[in-house]
Amino acid sequence: MDVKRELLNLLQRAYEQEQTFVSNLSDEERSAAGTPDHWSARDLVAHIAAWKERIAQNLEAVAQGKAPVRYEDFDRINAEDFKAHRDRPWADVLAWSERAHTSLMRRIQAMSEDDLLDTEAFPWQNGRPLWRLIAGTEYTHPISHIAQYYADRGDTSRATEIQEEAADLLARLDDSPDWQGIVRYNLACHYSLSGQKERAIKGLREALRLNPDLTDWSKEDPDFAPIRQDPDYLALYAG
Repeated sequence: MDVKRELLNLLQRAYEQEQTFVSNLSDEERSAAGTPDHWSARDLVAHIAAWKERIAQNLEAVAQGKAPVRYEDFDRINAEDFKAHRDRPWADVLAWSERAHTSLMRRIQAMSEDDLLDTEAFPWQNGRPLWRLIAGTEYTHPISHIAQYYADRGDTSRATEIQEEAADLLARLDDSPDWQGIVRYNLACHYSLSGQKERAIKGLREALRLNPDLTDWSKEDPDFAPIRQDPDYLALYAG
């Protein structure tokens, strides 16, 4: 499989989804001011741009033989980003988003397939190939935010459509059971949070079959709190 091509296609699709998201905003949504606990659409786009910029910079650092920056206190960083960019005009945020996307795509285009399969480019990869980290940060992350924006406003259908497309595209990157399990697990999380109990339990059952290493975390994962007391959920761990 051509991981580089598939990854580039994936990131381009995320950017297209972001552009569609922006174009579909109402005037009220565009002018809305966010809060630290409830981001506006503009805050969301700025947040995505900030993390694209960071990963592009880290990939550039590695290419130059320099140490990448490890970001650990995400809540603090996100709070600082919110304060720094909450008053930026939409035009500035959109221009920043385009620059960050272009920078990231160029950086990945300059990488080889072996670069993307490297498990030690960043010290915190824990044996995972680099493409998985990029896909998680720069595809799953923004797509999840956009889907959650719709879900928070009652548009579960659109949120589910976005998440199901994401699962389909991510599954194409790697046919190994552990990756397929991760993809199904993340979709099951969405189903649980959006009140789709049967789909959540079915998806989680399949995820744990494919990737048993997810079992312990699934018992604590707050995404499954809505179904945690359901007999069908508990039956997944019986015996």
